[in-house]
Amino acid sequence: MYTKLDLDPANTSAVRYASNATGATFTLAQTTTGGVGLARIVSIVNDATTDHSGKTIAIVGTDADGKAQTETITGPGNAATVVSTKHFLTVTSVTPSATIGADTFDIGFNDDCVSKTVPLDYRSTFAAVVSANMSGTVAWDYEVTYDHPNRPAEFTWTDQATPIWVSTASLTADDPGTTLDLTAKAMRARITSYTDTGELQVWVNQVLTPV
Repeated sequence: MYTKLDLDPANTSAVRYASNATGATFTLAQTTTGGVGLARIVSIVNDATTDHSGKTIAIVGTDADGKAQTETITGPGNAATVVSTKHFLTVTSVTPSATIGADTFDIGFNDDCVSKTVPLDYRSTFAAVVSANMSGTVAWDYEVTYDHPNRPAEFTWTDQATPIWVSTASLTADDPGTTLDLTAKAMRARITSYTDTGELQVWVNQVLTPV
């Protein structure tokens, strides 16, 4: 099994999805991050001194694997910023539970981003090995999950945030090779910070056990 992840994050933007969104229904200027291969944490900045923490905000879009995904977060307080816990590859709507009146919100993303899910063969006698090459300055890690991405019924992932992800390596330089846990069911790469020119290529190799 061989998979290559080409991860080129767009520059962080507090207003990528909307600048000065207002009223009861927010109009989005963009629905994607503009980068390559990464889902992002959504940020919502309250431009006003009004406390909107009594409201909730529903974010609708897709996860890193392109699956439909939603999250409802608490609204921002006085001149505050709130962020999603899920990573969004696309954002199709952001809707407050009640109008924010004439106040305005900026909607964008920060530098926390994740790749698509790479399923692993946990039945193989050979563990997966991941390698990475970076340009610019990037801090990232490999994350694995022991929850199965393709099991039926109660084991099926609703979205990429469903399983528990465990960090296996924190890196800031090229990686010639890290061996993952043989029992891991899937992996992803997570970038936690980067410069504007930061870019990352990750190779996932696993020898499959012959049947």
